[in-house]
Amino acid sequence: MAKYKSVILGCGPRAEAHIKAYKGIDEIHLNAVCDKNETRLIEYGKRFKIPALYTDFEEMLEKEHPDILHIVTPPAIREVPIETAARFSVRGIIVEKPIALNQIQVRKIKETVQRTGIKIAVNMQRRYFKSCQDLKKVLDERKIGDIYFIRCVAKGNILSWGPHLIDLVLYFLNDVYPAYVWATAYGMNGYDYGHPAPANMMINFLFPGQITVYCEDAEDAVGVLGETDFWMHGELDFWGAKGRAWWTQNRDWGYQSESMLKPYLEKTSWNEDDIPGQREFTRAMAQWLDNESKVHLNCLDNALKGFDAIMAAFQSAYTGKRIKLPADAPDDINEKLEKKIKKGR
Repeated sequence: MAKYKSVILGCGPRAEAHIKAYKGIDEIHLNAVCDKNETRLIEYGKRFKIPALYTDFEEMLEKEHPDILHIVTPPAIREVPIETAARFSVRGIIVEKPIALNQIQVRKIKETVQRTGIKIAVNMQRRYFKSCQDLKKVLDERKIGDIYFIRCVAKGNILSWGPHLIDLVLYFLNDVYPAYVWATAYGMNGYDYGHPAPANMMINFLFPGQITVYCEDAEDAVGVLGETDFWMHGELDFWGAKGRAWWTQNRDWGYQSESMLKPYLEKTSWNEDDIPGQREFTRAMAQWLDNESKVHLNCLDNALKGFDAIMAAFQSAYTGKRIKLPADAPDDINEKLEKKIKKGR
């Protein structure tokens, strides 16, 4: 019998992966889903044989008494369901990225966590991909020596693909805060899918140990050569004192040190990696609830480092100055940068 009960808020496209991930999880039972769109809700209920369906979020929480809530909705009102869940004594929340769109939302979320102790994991699930964990082991064992430069690239904007990209950099660098950031931006997109942000950003992070990270998150980036799916462009390259390593979504990951005649290569596949990664991400929430010391790899503290880095990049792009981290970007930095971009200066 499952130890924990869970529910899902939102039946959009990403909810499908959250539901499919439960096959193979014994620790948690998915009891119900909720969506205001009744047609979509019923379709999900039939397709995945979910026992209880709700169009009212608070009614679901009141009747189901879940331990874990998945928030799979657009990010414009992240703080509201989190506060509501805490009020109904939910213990753990799995929330889609980004954790928020602005500083005001983040402050409200942090206040809820500090007041209630609710645990939050932000769904940047690639930390639980076997390929990423295997690469991290290579880097931790210093098979390419000390890292001094990282290049990462994606096409989805900095609040859609960007959180995944920055989170992977932090993961591979053991969640050390970057020391400085400078950035530039032009164009806006993401309005149609609820992630309004600069369409093109070039970001330079300086990490402790003089590690430079160059991030190109731009719709006009070269991206992954040969990739035809806009959302599949995601690549990280690592240069070390003794070699090079890389991770490319939907192609391969590998490394080659100075003593190797040929590189070590392993295939990567989004279709093969996504659900297993989501499964282990979800299971990790149960393990965290079981044991305080087994902190989720995508816990709120780690996610907020990435969010702060993005907001600092916004501040740098707006002011034209290098920004020291941790930063305290203004509450209206999104609006200020958007206005500057639209004015073309």
